[in-house]
Amino acid sequence: MAKNILFKKSLIFFMIFLVLNTTILPTINSKSTDLKYENKNYNSNNDWLDAQYIYNISENLSNIIFTEYNESAGEIPKGRAFGTKGEHKAAEIIQENMTKIGLWTWREQISNIPGYKKNSKLTEKIEILDYNFILNSKISGISEKVDCFVNPSWFNPNNNPDDLNKTFNFENLKIILSPKYPLLINKTLQQEEKFIFIKNPNEVERNYLIRKLFSVMGMGGVEFFIRVKNEDINIKFWQENYPNCCGFIDYDNHNDTYDMKSRRYNLPIIYINGSIGNKLLNNLDEYTVDFFLKQRYNDSVISYNIIGQLNGTCNDKTVIVCCLYDSWWGQGTTDAAIGMAMVLSIAKYFVEHNIEPYYKVKFIGFCGEEYGMRGSTYYENTHKKEKIRYVIDFNQLGFKQEEPKPTLEIAVNKIKFLIDIWNLINETNYKEKTEYKYDIKPRYMPIGHISDDRTFATKRLLCKTVCLLKNDWDLHHRCGMNYSKGDVFENIDWNDVSATAEIALNITKFVTLKNFK
Repeated sequence: MAKNILFKKSLIFFMIFLVLNTTILPTINSKSTDLKYENKNYNSNNDWLDAQYIYNISENLSNIIFTEYNESAGEIPKGRAFGTKGEHKAAEIIQENMTKIGLWTWREQISNIPGYKKNSKLTEKIEILDYNFILNSKISGISEKVDCFVNPSWFNPNNNPDDLNKTFNFENLKIILSPKYPLLINKTLQQEEKFIFIKNPNEVERNYLIRKLFSVMGMGGVEFFIRVKNEDINIKFWQENYPNCCGFIDYDNHNDTYDMKSRRYNLPIIYINGSIGNKLLNNLDEYTVDFFLKQRYNDSVISYNIIGQLNGTCNDKTVIVCCLYDSWWGQGTTDAAIGMAMVLSIAKYFVEHNIEPYYKVKFIGFCGEEYGMRGSTYYENTHKKEKIRYVIDFNQLGFKQEEPKPTLEIAVNKIKFLIDIWNLINETNYKEKTEYKYDIKPRYMPIGHISDDRTFATKRLLCKTVCLLKNDWDLHHRCGMNYSKGDVFENIDWNDVSATAEIALNITKFVTLKNFK
């Protein structure tokens, strides 16, 4: 019965998500778009962004993980994570560059808003104050500290935030393979003394096959949705039925990287790289685990949206050109230093070419996207009277990867808008310029992509949104080897960045330099 219910729920989730994320193949036919620019002196033959500028900004934001933290003093390098000193440094860099460009620039500190989410606040997070994860070899007697990322515990039985201020401290925990069939209770495990689960390889293989299948079908978003729901169901079940389980170990499918996720589970989840994970799987009886985590609930996180404004001839309506600038721990180059650099480079291009847009244009770096689009949620709720006509959003762009073959998705929330811009996008010759390494496809997504554009697509019915996002990324939210592997600067394909930037610039000109009635 439980299996049937789970199957039906998964099928319903799948069908709803499939309908809302219908992929339109790139065979849209529409008449050639004749752009009539408001600025008659504009020379359309100079259509190019400053590639070196994009490179420099991307590098500066990526290097924050190395430049802003003092590990010798006990600081944990957290990159540009929400509310950290790294995110604050990124805000400083972005605001400084917006000012140098010549924009009217300011920052807005986010605060809590009514009705954000049930029992949630925009300014809350759990901070990791200290942690370690150590493997003890029973044979050699050697203990090894493991490079990892920790998802903290969100369990507060009395609904008291102070209950989230916890310290976990376990020694010599037995490592047990998680149940192959989570919904079938293992009574022997229920009697086991304190232990830690490690992900079952059957689940890893199953997730890999699902990912490959949906990648071929061009529906990476559907695969992500199903996988997350499956993980949520499994872990919730384990928490309720195995009271002596002290945590979970999740190992990566890459040898030198670990995943980074943040979800509201009762127990901590430790993400480790594939080489350590495979070593444990092959020798479960030879190792035990020491695990320490000190966490603190903070409901007063300080974080900012950074805004640079360029006035137009018609300032009663707004176009937003935006990208997240936070990240997980690590360099966060693709997700999304590159995209933020494109936002700044487009602003720089407009100013240097003396282009006066028709609409007022706001170039925005949104904070806290990785924690549930905190910055864009705050902005949309506190600018209700602003007539936002278009939102152009960038997310995870420019990475190089052979398998699975990535696709640059142009996700638009209005069919007519998608048709209007598609021929313009085709003229960029993205596939040719990237040597056919990557695909490009339009997607009709009425509720927006999994990015800051979704905030506006779901809340502003008259707002037209477009999100540029390169999908099927195998190193999504990955880090490792002292922050040198995973989503890092060296994994960027600069031909791809140039081709994508040209599309971004042309879409921005299309919506800002012509008044669509």
